[in-house]
Amino acid sequence: MAILGSLSIARSGLVATGEALGVTSNNIANVNTTAFKGGRSEFADLVAAHGSRGSEGIGTRLADVSTSFAQGGIESTGRATDLAIQGDGFFVVRNGEDFLYTRAGNFHLDASQTLVTGRGDAVQGFELDASGQPIGAPVDIDFGGATSQPQPTANVQLASNLDASAPLIDGGFDGTTFDTAYATSNFSVPARVYDSLGVGHTVTFFFTRTDANAWDVNVAVDAGEAGGTAGEIQSIGTASLTFNPDGSLAGPDPTDLTVTFNGADEQTITVDFGTPNTDATPGAGLDGLTQFGSPSNASATADGFAAGQLATIAVDGDGVVTGVFDNGQTRQLYRVALADFPSTQGLVQLGDGLFQATSESGSAAISTAGAGGPGRIVGESIERSNVDLAQEFVDLISLQRSFQANARVITTGDAVLNELINIVR
Repeated sequence: MAILGSLSIARSGLVATGEALGVTSNNIANVNTTAFKGGRSEFADLVAAHGSRGSEGIGTRLADVSTSFAQGGIESTGRATDLAIQGDGFFVVRNGEDFLYTRAGNFHLDASQTLVTGRGDAVQGFELDASGQPIGAPVDIDFGGATSQPQPTANVQLASNLDASAPLIDGGFDGTTFDTAYATSNFSVPARVYDSLGVGHTVTFFFTRTDANAWDVNVAVDAGEAGGTAGEIQSIGTASLTFNPDGSLAGPDPTDLTVTFNGADEQTITVDFGTPNTDATPGAGLDGLTQFGSPSNASATADGFAAGQLATIAVDGDGVVTGVFDNGQTRQLYRVALADFPSTQGLVQLGDGLFQATSESGSAAISTAGAGGPGRIVGESIERSNVDLAQEFVDLISLQRSFQANARVITTGDAVLNELINIVR
């Protein structure tokens, strides 16, 4: 009977509408979930064959819940381990032996200094060689062994002024002890240098005025740091400075010092006093040490650095992960791996913002961020949910009206059946 069929049809409408309401409520519940991709309810009609009259409608069903992979808004967080994708790609993460995919880049470093998702899946990236090129297949982005190798000091630059009116010292410089060295020099400048092991040492430059426009430079270290007795002074080189009458440097050219610190390789340190103005050209010879009638304020700047531990990371738009070390050095370590799929609608959602590839999605194409790739990386940012609350509220109203209408059909059908039953009374 058609009346009974209408009850069944209306019931299918109630069931399908209720299921769609669940989809909408899930979208609204996840409006603040990082990189959440909203679902869309897709209905299909139900029909039954009816002889020569063709098909007859028998209701509706929720045929599918499709996922919208539209770009979500990018929100800056200031956290170095937060990453967002502008584009269609997915981050690749490892869960045991399986590889999963996510848009949620709210990562962190675990106890072993591996970049992981909230539930501990390791983020994948390509290791980089010395020239910044990817090596081999993607691996866990692991900073556990990331250190900056020390670099021994090779150059010291001296600059600024020596006082032209400094007094001459009777007997000249006496380097017997540190006390006599300080007492018999007009000015001294310490420089921090590093050996091949990355150990820092203080090298002291003692300046003693010996004549008009002439100075001796004596360079010394603590003997305890270079194979001798701690506290004693050990000379590692000397030089004689001359200046032109206009205060510019006349000589010498750069001077080499040789020293072997405890346990380290012998190293040569080149001391640059500035560019000698041998022809007394006006305005020349002023880029290093000068001699004017003002207080001495010479300074020494040395290259080289100690070994460094990873302090933080930075990620650029191409997904290059640069390590910033506590010795001030930087080094490119990884390039974040991104995946793309022939059909994103074929991906299976696993929760926690994770997706799994299927035969319907096709195999993941693994590449890197950048021009022509599956997207660009935005560092210190996350992607927000792409749920449009205004649209979800409109859908709620539509679903509510649909549910009410189907319920009214059942009420009407029930009233008609009651009338039919009352006929036989």
